[in-house]
Amino acid sequence: MRVRIETAVFTVRHERLEVLLGRVGGGTWSLPVTGPGDSRSLDDAAARAVEAMAGLRGITMEQLYTFDRDGEDVAVTYLALIDAGRHPVAPGADVAEVLWFPHDDLPALAAGHAAVVAYGLQRLRAKTAYAPVAVNLLPDLFTLGEMQALYEVLLGRPLDARNFRRDVLRAGVVEESGEIRAHGRGRPAHLYRSAGGRFAVDARERRVARAISSGDDPPA
Repeated sequence: MRVRIETAVFTVRHERLEVLLGRVGGGTWSLPVTGPGDSRSLDDAAARAVEAMAGLRGITMEQLYTFDRDGEDVAVTYLALIDAGRHPVAPGADVAEVLWFPHDDLPALAAGHAAVVAYGLQRLRAKTAYAPVAVNLLPDLFTLGEMQALYEVLLGRPLDARNFRRDVLRAGVVEESGEIRAHGRGRPAHLYRSAGGRFAVDARERRVARAISSGDDPPA
């Protein structure tokens, strides 16, 4: 039985949630993928695959799921959410192209990779119920409106501004910086910074999070 390591790397660009894909020559687009090789661990192999395909180093990844591929291959998959602006991509030595694609408008993918992207998206959206994941994509100082806009992209739906602001401030995941940003003739906006803490978007997302953490099977 062969073991493969595949990583779904997401980002938010142009108000869209996108996935990193690459291809060799005129081949099929795929996620960063490799075998264990002589890596010290599966985590190291995943990091090596992302670097080899797109030149990315030092990004945070978490193990996602282990897929059984027709009884012959086992795919150990990983998930990452990064700020594309802070982590520019560049094709590796054997890679013809590496690009970001909207998660809902992907090209034809290598076998099994669409399921990895789908489950990675499901896990990412569930994670918003208990972790302030969007702050990883924000600058050091940001408005609550900017934070909400990112969560809306991640969740794929609008959020009530008043409830969002209340939940964020109650959770203590942000703190006021003491600075403001003027928007033309509009009312100046207070700027915040990340302060850690736990955050729940709403009850529906918490239910999704519990379903994911209970070990439900990923989409086929």
